[in-house]
Amino acid sequence: MLQDSTDAQLLELGSEGVALTMALWDERTCVELLERTMRAATEAGNLRVLDTTLWVLGLVELARGDPAASGRYVEQVRELRRAIGYDAEQVVNASSLAWSGAPYEQVEQIAEATLETGFAGVWTVAMTGLAIREIADGHYRDAYERLRPLVELEFLQVTYQQLPDLVEAAVRSGNLAPARAAAHRLAEFAAVSGTPWIRGIAARAAALVSEPERAEAGYLEAIAQLGLATATGELGRAHLLYGEWLRRMKRRREARDELRTACEIFERVSAPAFAARAHRELEATGERVVAHQPGDGGAEHLTPQEDAVARLAAAGRTNAEIGAELFISANTVDYHLRKVFRKLGITSRRQLAERHPAS
Repeated sequence: MLQDSTDAQLLELGSEGVALTMALWDERTCVELLERTMRAATEAGNLRVLDTTLWVLGLVELARGDPAASGRYVEQVRELRRAIGYDAEQVVNASSLAWSGAPYEQVEQIAEATLETGFAGVWTVAMTGLAIREIADGHYRDAYERLRPLVELEFLQVTYQQLPDLVEAAVRSGNLAPARAAAHRLAEFAAVSGTPWIRGIAARAAALVSEPERAEAGYLEAIAQLGLATATGELGRAHLLYGEWLRRMKRRREARDELRTACEIFERVSAPAFAARAHRELEATGERVVAHQPGDGGAEHLTPQEDAVARLAAAGRTNAEIGAELFISANTVDYHLRKVFRKLGITSRRQLAERHPAS
């Protein structure tokens, strides 16, 4: 089993275990193996494997629906490349940009430039990110047309990760037959793999294509299963869809609870388009919503580098340990921490641990 591999074996495998674990919809094991590989590569000074592992971790975080975590890994790649003398400004994750609210045209230009250099897989991830953004913005037909050719290509690791998004885009754009077909495939995956992630996603898809009398059970199952998984953004989307369904069923009080939860999750993972959608739905229930603004005392306005330093410091790491992990000097760590303290209005690491949990 991959989990029984030694550190030396993991360094030899690099990120090869990603294909197998993601094929099984086992995001928890995938991240655990990548984090072990990252630590082993750091200890061994294997910068090539470390660079690749950090980049892949950023992609996996997007699959889990957490662009904030993805951004932290991208920043670590930048710091690593600065440390070894490469141009760190060229480190751009187009899919992460799409999640984070960058203009569509900018993301498409970056994705096309990547495709021209031969990285078709990175282009596919970028197209997926754009489709997810289109779903968040309510452009369901555009998302469906963007996802459809990706799903029709019979390549295992390039296709079925897009199926959950295809279901929502297809249902909301009136393409019920392909939505039901995709939901059926997800149910088959759930029957074989059985991880909380795929069970939750399959239940959410089933709810979207179900009649009203059966939909609620699917949404509740999705929330229960995804609550056991580590796919934070996917859980937020389940709460959002259930809240939207409840509002349309005229159950506004219950809808507010789900939509508030969705808002909190999307703000925490820095998914502004989904947060805006959840806010709009919440306002439609009659609740007055005060949107979060950067700089109002929350952790969301920290830069990716400040956030990474804050998380490690909150976990009890020393400046030297943080510097070694992020490839910056202890003095630079101290500089970032002072900025974090000022932004959060705190004066100690103890307060940081309470205000900005390492988890």
